[in-house]
Amino acid sequence: MDYAASLEYLHALGWELRAGAKFELSQVAALLAELGDPQRAFAAVHVAGTNGKGSVAALLAAALQAAGYRTGLYTSPHLERPTERIQIAGREIAPAEFAAAMTSAADATERLLARGTLPHPPSFFETLTAAGFWALRAAAVELAVVEVGMGGRLDATNVLQPVAAAITPIGLDHEKYLGSTLAAIAGEKAGILKPGLPAVSSPQAPEAAAVLAARAQETGARLLPPAEMLGAPVMDAEGRFRFQARYRGEAVRLRPGLRGRHQVENALTALRVLEVLSDNGWPVAAEAAAAGFAHVAWPGRLEKLAAHPDVYVDGAHNPAAARALAAFLEEIGWRPVLVFGAMRDKASGEIAEILLPRARAVVLTAPGHPRALSPAALAAQFGAEQVETAADLPRALARARALATGGAPVLVTGSLYLVGEALELLAGESAGAGENAPSAGGEWGR
Repeated sequence: MDYAASLEYLHALGWELRAGAKFELSQVAALLAELGDPQRAFAAVHVAGTNGKGSVAALLAAALQAAGYRTGLYTSPHLERPTERIQIAGREIAPAEFAAAMTSAADATERLLARGTLPHPPSFFETLTAAGFWALRAAAVELAVVEVGMGGRLDATNVLQPVAAAITPIGLDHEKYLGSTLAAIAGEKAGILKPGLPAVSSPQAPEAAAVLAARAQETGARLLPPAEMLGAPVMDAEGRFRFQARYRGEAVRLRPGLRGRHQVENALTALRVLEVLSDNGWPVAAEAAAAGFAHVAWPGRLEKLAAHPDVYVDGAHNPAAARALAAFLEEIGWRPVLVFGAMRDKASGEIAEILLPRARAVVLTAPGHPRALSPAALAAQFGAEQVETAADLPRALARARALATGGAPVLVTGSLYLVGEALELLAGESAGAGENAPSAGGEWGR
């Protein structure tokens, strides 16, 4: 298959779990076995959680690359194209490489179906995960950072036998699949814990922390806290923080290239994982950790895309992420014009309550996806006089820019599908926004 054919094959599998199917690891395990178990060809760090797991994964991959390792990164979901999900040495996989990986996965699937080993093709995410692991092996990756797609216990990535793991803050999201309580969701996330595995946990709500601790005791995993921060972090005018932390017994100065106080917590989690790796045969010098963190890029997370007025995007697609965004807006003193869109299965009403008090005005729209909530339905949830609606993102963004007088920024947020559309729409403007070179000193429910 060429790249176009590989995308057609992938999309034909469908974004959602097929009727009658269930989450299990046997499907992806069979597919990987047919591919020669590529996931065994490299060491891996497994990252789960509700919010921050993508940022932690990106921080880890950047630091490991700065340390000189040939590093792979597998993440989800993508914002604009599936190739974003697979990175080799800091570079998004090329379309031809993606097509080769997908062809191998598709051919293996056909053999398994012909032999009757599988009753039906693996899902979209199972197929893409198998192709991703095949691509990492083909690229001779030494160490891969792998982000869980959803949950953990039955996630397709949980076939890994990682050398270290991280679990970022756990909150309510994907309740249809993971459960309606924090304890139930934490139980799914805790499914990545394995005997003897050192796993760093971000600070958790008591209910989630209790579940993780119980699972660690049951499995014999070693649950570890984040790195210790030394002193108070200091925020610059762009919303990035500098601070010191303890690393391998010494102080290291850090300035992650990602905005928001919540990125301090993510950096401390990632730093402790690097310490664990250093103690287990994968040394990372403090200077490499600092350099990697400073130059990390993670699209769609408080990312500046345009100027005059400034336009930012952030995928605050659940209440916990919305609270982190609201805290950032309050701390930096911005009252932006919000462009907001959401999926039907998201807690958009609760998100509205969190973000509306911080907004100067709101333009509601819908990403181009069949599961998107209509602007009219969103308006009923927001229920505020300063709310306007627009049929699509180009019109919503044009109206928001007109409303952003007096230096107010525009913030596109909510669904990561909407963020992805904004990235594509503003691609020609982002180069002038200064985001590609930060100073050293965003399938399932998007």
